[in-house]
Amino acid sequence: MNIPSPGWGYRLLSLPLYLLWIAHAFRHGRKHGLADYLSMRFRGAPDDAEARVWVHASSVGEVRAIAPLVRTLMERGEKILFTSFTATGYQAIQQNFAETVRSSVIPVENSWHCRRFFKRHNIKLGLVMETELWPELLYQGRRQGVTLILVNARLSRKSLRAGKFVRALLSRALGYFTLILTRDSGDRDSLLSLGARDERISIMGNLKMHKALSAAPTRIVERDYLVLASSHAGEEQQFLAARPAELKHQLLVIAPRHPVRSASVQAHIEDLGMRYSVRSKAQAIDQQTEVYLADTLGELGSLMAFARVVIMGGSFDSTGGHNLIEPASLGSAIITGPSDSNIVADIAMLGNGDGVLQVENMDACWSAIRNLLDHPERAQALGQEARSRLARQPDVIESYLGAISPRL
Repeated sequence: MNIPSPGWGYRLLSLPLYLLWIAHAFRHGRKHGLADYLSMRFRGAPDDAEARVWVHASSVGEVRAIAPLVRTLMERGEKILFTSFTATGYQAIQQNFAETVRSSVIPVENSWHCRRFFKRHNIKLGLVMETELWPELLYQGRRQGVTLILVNARLSRKSLRAGKFVRALLSRALGYFTLILTRDSGDRDSLLSLGARDERISIMGNLKMHKALSAAPTRIVERDYLVLASSHAGEEQQFLAARPAELKHQLLVIAPRHPVRSASVQAHIEDLGMRYSVRSKAQAIDQQTEVYLADTLGELGSLMAFARVVIMGGSFDSTGGHNLIEPASLGSAIITGPSDSNIVADIAMLGNGDGVLQVENMDACWSAIRNLLDHPERAQALGQEARSRLARQPDVIESYLGAISPRL
């Protein structure tokens, strides 16, 4: 089979980038407390002869989204090699699966490292999540005869606006996939615009629509509270600074998307003169606590489950919003901001004004919060409608399994 390589231009570019990859891996591992990150990216995991399905997801959100599909494959007897790109993604794999899967991070985007990755592992099928289009890695997988499937496929606006060279690389990378299982017709059109072959694309739905929870949520905070979930830099400050004076008594829980930002978030809280406690320091909450910083991984579901209102981060900056399905499955009253490029389908499914409230800015967010607190029956109805609409969605895991199983 003649499989086109990523091209000499890309491979030449990878040579000067090699030193940058070393520096990135060193800093990234230290920043996120994963000392082995550099070693894993350059040396890889030990040889493994057991036939496995390779699952790759970039970071925490993607790991969580594909985890139910991974568990279902494991229940059907498949052995899994689960990789991530980020240290936090790797930590999420460890947290969710412990020793039940073989886990690592992907190799450096270099022909030698990528080729060795596939020679050291007996991979029977590759499932790559969303936008992880690493041309060299995918090319070496195809050269070794691995069937590759892109799941929950989408393209970012940044990718679609990229220059000719990058678009050509992405187009080549898409050509390495035997199947492209995408979320909706909009994603399909985006993929076609970059040269994906129509006959390889199937619309399967959003994996994040899966409704099963791994465990019953546990109450962490005993006081009534609001939670700002998966927030990014700048959003915490916006949220806290805009708090109306009459709601000063209301406990605010901040759960940043990346807990490693804890120190900077604490600095913003101190600048605003607010009394706060930090979960990673095991600091208690009392009646004078105004802000609780939940700077730990793996507890967001529990925090959202018992919040009076869930305000979803990544929607008051340029991120494009974060998954609304988890809070919907919990029956939470959800507010999201104007940045919605990642969650347009979620908002449409839940119904703006019915199962979710989308607001224009942070002042409007607080106005909506105040209304929901003054009318708790409205908050309850919002959460119930979200859960009801989600329950009416088809089982997306079964849809994906139907497409994947013949390739196993």
